[in-house]
Amino acid sequence: MTTQYGFFIDSSRCTGCKTCELACKDYKDLTPDVSFRRIYEYAGGDWQEDNGVWHQNVFAYYLSIACNHCEDPACTKVCPSGAMHKREDGFVVVDEDVC
Repeated sequence: MTTQYGFFIDSSRCTGCKTCELACKDYKDLTPDVSFRRIYEYAGGDWQEDNGVWHQNVFAYYLSIACNHCEDPACTKVCPSGAMHKREDGFVVVDEDVC
């Protein structure tokens, strides 16, 4: 069995700084156009009045989404166009021209 590495993300501590995106690119010496990890921000809320006093009820959280480059990736098996495949170096990639 080969060693499978991954990221552990404690989402309760995530500030959306995207340093994990950079660390992934730096470690694998990837070009800027390659993104195996993405951080999404979800925010919302509004102003609310409570007995004549206005206050904000706002929120924001971040979600780290990444390809796990699984040893036997299920996503490649169910991709209807065949655009997803696992390369010999272990990366699971999407051929966007085929997708």
